[in-house]
Amino acid sequence: MQSIQPQVFDREGHQPGADTSLSLSRQLAAWSADTTLIFSGLAVQRAEIAITDVIGCLLGGRKEPAVLNAGRAFAGEGGGASAVTSQVPVAATWAALVNGCAAHVLDFDDNFFPPVTHASAALVPALLALGEEIGARPAAIVRAYIIGLEVQAQIGKRVNPAHYAAGWHATSTIGTLGVAVACAVLLQLDAEGIVHTLSIASSLAGGSKRQFGSMVKPLHAGFAALHGVMAARLAAAGITGVEDTLQGQWSFAQLYAGQPHTVEAPVCLFPDAPLAIEEFGLVAKLYPSCMSSHLGIDALLALRASHAFSVAQIARVDLYLPGFMVANLRYEQPRTPTEARFSMNFCAAVALLDGSPRLGHFSDATLLRPDIQQLMPKVHRHEQQVSPQAAQLPWGGDCLARIALQDGRTLEQHWSYPKGCPQNPLSAEEQWQKFSDCAAGNIGDQALRPLFDALCGFSRLPGLDILTASLRWHS
Repeated sequence: MQSIQPQVFDREGHQPGADTSLSLSRQLAAWSADTTLIFSGLAVQRAEIAITDVIGCLLGGRKEPAVLNAGRAFAGEGGGASAVTSQVPVAATWAALVNGCAAHVLDFDDNFFPPVTHASAALVPALLALGEEIGARPAAIVRAYIIGLEVQAQIGKRVNPAHYAAGWHATSTIGTLGVAVACAVLLQLDAEGIVHTLSIASSLAGGSKRQFGSMVKPLHAGFAALHGVMAARLAAAGITGVEDTLQGQWSFAQLYAGQPHTVEAPVCLFPDAPLAIEEFGLVAKLYPSCMSSHLGIDALLALRASHAFSVAQIARVDLYLPGFMVANLRYEQPRTPTEARFSMNFCAAVALLDGSPRLGHFSDATLLRPDIQQLMPKVHRHEQQVSPQAAQLPWGGDCLARIALQDGRTLEQHWSYPKGCPQNPLSAEEQWQKFSDCAAGNIGDQALRPLFDALCGFSRLPGLDILTASLRWHS
């Protein structure tokens, strides 16, 4: 039997003789703590749009069972932050958890590549909860958001696609690390404090894609928000860990992405490289379903708009997608509205019958509609070989939609840029309509437009009062 050689580490977690000058944690921490960095107007604008978008999603999710149950678990835990399930302030950690769940529960919140995270659903609830408790200004929250997004991107570029393909839900793994740094920045920790924030956060990261379609899945965004606040607070209180848990033996990269024990070259960060929020942007959803369904929905909507055919004429629908998208959309015959958000069959049927999927479509009533039930079995998903060009797209591939009609015609549509991405953005009216659809009935309707307009200039607000009043529970 082969013996296992023991690993020897120093007090900072390095092996003797290792080159520690390139510690990824130290590079990210030093950059995040640099208060001289000035971000562009485009970066701030994109952050404000993302914050506005996810607050709409958060308000829309406040009455969902997963959110109400999560709030019930921590009822009576007092503090200074607003949660959508409580009329009175609660601890920032619990507000971050509940509001993160609410932001993600409708699967209407944005996606961010290359980490493949629902970045805003974790970052914004954490920063709002912590920011309210410590009295942070909105401009400071925007700055921390941009930095947290950058940290997610830098880690994501180093561990994906292996990390996501292995089954990790990056929102609650990579997301936790980015949220933790953002919270540390909001707490004004120095580089040393951020190093230990990352160290603590790496021991809190977890979450499997196996949970897609369950109540636990939206809680993953809440866990990332909760753990981000917790890691930063622990580091601020003096808890320390090994210096670099991101690279090397038993590191995040090795344990979560199977990477060998190597040390990488220095990271190129802004201002020597574009900010991730400028280079990649975020994908703001127009449809409240898993992002993996959106290329297929877009392609089918284009066919519906450009060709004259009736749904009764459809013999078969074939959708060719990257393998990870096919795997995410695993519910061919969904039984619940939550499963329907991860069903290409359901989303395709809705798109062909009714047009763009809306919040109201994800209901038991729609699932039971005879026309939906008849069309879903005609939809077939296929894993396609992604071309080298399509593989370079931030979301990892494109879609080919093919509809076979009973009269012998075959209709095809290729689609590369999902609605809501920087190359195919939501219009200002679409942004408002989405916010209104989500928030209507969850706060006073007269407050909808003033709140939306205020959030669009979030960094210029003097404080969080206009928002926190809306976040607290309204019966």
